Amino acid sequence: MNLQKIITFFNFSKIQKKVFVYALFIVLHLCLFNVNVAEWGDSYKILKSAEYIRRLTYPENEKRPPLMAAVVALRPQKVEAVFWGRVVVFVFSILAFSVFDKVVSIYIKDEKYRLISLILFALNPVYLYWSLRIMTDIPFSFFVLFTFYLLVKWKDSLTVWKSILLGLLCGFAILTRFEGYLMLSSLLVGVTFLGKEFSRQILKPKALFDNILRQLKFLLPLGLTTLVTILGWWLYRSPLDSKYLSEPATNVYDLKMVWIYFVSFFYLFGFTQFFYIFIKNPAPAVKYFKQNFGLTVFIVLELILILVWPAALPRLFVSIIPFLILAFVLCYEDFEKSRLACASREKIKSIDVLILIFLTFFYAFSQYFLKLQFLISSKTIFVCVLFLQIIILLSLIKGKGKVFLLLSFTSIFLWSLSVIYLDKDIYVTIVNAAKYAAKNLSGRIIYNDVSSVSDWYLNQSGISENASGYYYRVLVKGDLNFKNILKKQADYLLLTNEQNPDMEYDLEKRPYLTLVKNFEYNVKGKTFFAKIIKFNGDYIK
Repeated sequence: MNLQKIITFFNFSKIQKKVFVYALFIVLHLCLFNVNVAEWGDSYKILKSAEYIRRLTYPENEKRPPLMAAVVALRPQKVEAVFWGRVVVFVFSILAFSVFDKVVSIYIKDEKYRLISLILFALNPVYLYWSLRIMTDIPFSFFVLFTFYLLVKWKDSLTVWKSILLGLLCGFAILTRFEGYLMLSSLLVGVTFLGKEFSRQILKPKALFDNILRQLKFLLPLGLTTLVTILGWWLYRSPLDSKYLSEPATNVYDLKMVWIYFVSFFYLFGFTQFFYIFIKNPAPAVKYFKQNFGLTVFIVLELILILVWPAALPRLFVSIIPFLILAFVLCYEDFEKSRLACASREKIKSIDVLILIFLTFFYAFSQYFLKLQFLISSKTIFVCVLFLQIIILLSLIKGKGKVFLLLSFTSIFLWSLSVIYLDKDIYVTIVNAAKYAAKNLSGRIIYNDVSSVSDWYLNQSGISENASGYYYRVLVKGDLNFKNILKKQADYLLLTNEQNPDMEYDLEKRPYLTLVKNFEYNVKGKTFFAKIIKFNGDYIK
C-alpha cells in the first residue's frame, strides 16, 4: 500500500468519522461487556429489587428509588438477570452518548472538535467504568443530559406541553437517583431564566420576581408533572425517611478527604493537563455556563454533594462529566485557534510550564500516598502513564496539537482499560463460592459477606432450589465457637476475607468445622479466599 492510498484511507468524510466514533463506542462496550467477574454490592441490591417488583412488591430495607429496578424487572423470563442488567446499562449508555452528540452539535460547529468531544466521552475513565456496572449512575446521567438538551433546544419555543415532558423526565430522574431533587431545583432555575444570560442584574429581587411571574405558566406544569410522577413513590416511602440523609454523618471530614476530592476532580479525564486548559483559557467555559444558568446550578450542587458525600468518589461525577467535557473542548478549541492565529507561534509562558509541571507532579505525589483505585493502583501501569503525561506535557509546550491529542487519547485509553482490568476480579472468590454452594448444597448456609453477592446467588438468583443463605456478622474468632453457630442452626458456612484480607479462621482448631471447598485468588497482590465449611451440629466436645 503506497502513501497516497494510506492518506486516502484515513481521509474520512464527516459522516464516516462520526460513524467510526460511534463504532468505537459500541465495540469497546461490547468487548468489555462481561469483563467484570462480579458486580458491586449495590448492583445486586438493584437486581434483588427487580425480582421483588416482578412479584409486585419492593424490599423494605431498600433505600434506592425504584425506576432502575423497574426497568431491569422487564427482563425476559429465560434471560439471566446479571446479563440483562448489563444490557439495560449498555442501552442507557448509547442513549446518553447520542444525546451528548446532539448537545455538542449545538455549541461546537467545527467538526474536528465535535469528534474530540465524542472521543473524550467514549474513553473517559470514570464514565466508561460505570457504564459497565449495573448501577443507576448512567441512566441518571442520560436523564440529566436529555433534560438540559431539551431545555436548550426549546429556549425560544417552550410550551406547556413541553414543560410537562420536562417534568416527566425530572420525575424519572428522581425515581432513578436521590440527586434528582438537585436536578429539579436546577431545572426550575433554568426555566425561570430561560433565554437569559447570567448576570447580577437577573438576581435582583424585582428582576427575579418578574422572571418567575413571566415563566409561571411553564414552572407550574413542570413542577406538578414531577410531583405526579413521583407521588406514588412518596406515598409508599417518604424521602425524608431515606438513609441517604443520615449517611454523610458517618463520614470523616479532614484534609485527606479534601485532598482526595480535588485529586479526583483534577484527573477525571485520564490525562493530567485537562485542568490547565481551563486555567489558561476559561472564557469559553464561563460563557457556556453563563448561558446555561440552570445547568450551572446543577453542576455546583453536584460538586457540593460530592464534597459532602466523599465515599462515592469519583462515581458521583458521572452526571456532570459530559458537561465538563463540552466546556473543556470549548476552551481547547479557542486555545488552539488562538495559538494558530499567532504568526510567531509564541512560546508558552513560564507560568504555564510551572502549572503543567505542578499538575503532573501533584498526580504522581497524590497517588504515591493515596493509592486510589481510579488513579491506577498498579505500579507498572502507573509509571507508564506518568511517563506518557510527561511526553504529553512537552507536546503541549511545543505547540504540537496533533501529537498532544493523539497521546492524550492514548493516555485516556490506557488509563481506562487499566482501571477496569485492575478491578475486574473484585468479589471473584465470593461469586464462585456462592454459585458453587447454590448449585451443590442444601440446607441453611450462613455467610459473613456484606457485599450482597452471597445473598443474590443463594436467595434471589433462582439457582438454588434447596439452599438458603443468612448473614452472620463474623468479627472475631469467638463468633465461630460451637454454641454460637449452633444457635444459627447452620448446615454450612461461607466465610470470606474479601472485606478484611487479614482475617483467618483457624479451622484446624475447630473439629466441628470441616472444609468442603476453598476458592482462593490473588488480586492486586493480596490473597482473597471464600471457604465453604460444613458444620457438624452433632459434635460433642
